[in-house]
Amino acid sequence: MEEADLLRERLQAITEKRRIQEDIAKKRREIEEVKLKLQYLKKKALREQWLMDGLCGQNDEEEHAMRVQAQEEQQRAELLQSDIDRIESEISALETQEMNISENEELILKRLKEVEKTAEDIIKVLLG
Repeated sequence: MEEADLLRERLQAITEKRRIQEDIAKKRREIEEVKLKLQYLKKKALREQWLMDGLCGQNDEEEHAMRVQAQEEQQRAELLQSDIDRIESEISALETQEMNISENEELILKRLKEVEKTAEDIIKVLLG
């Protein structure tokens, strides 16, 4: 009976480990998407800054509106960067969890090998 319990525990560990690996892959894809958005936003901000520098004859209203827009984009960039940092820390936590599950799975496998009956053991019991 102990062997069946250990097999069940091992299966649960493998299932949980696989779920965590899928979560890690999902979060890595999410980071890539956020990085692309951030890169686009930075390029856009640089282009607009370049345009602002080239247009000296603007009135104060237009100049103020462009500055406000630049500040909003800077805030969005900071928000995206904080999202990247948050997701990276979540990935790190998931990787730690995965490592702990792997260690537990190794211990279960070791205990399973100790209680697992070989063909010779079964023959001895039957003949004994």
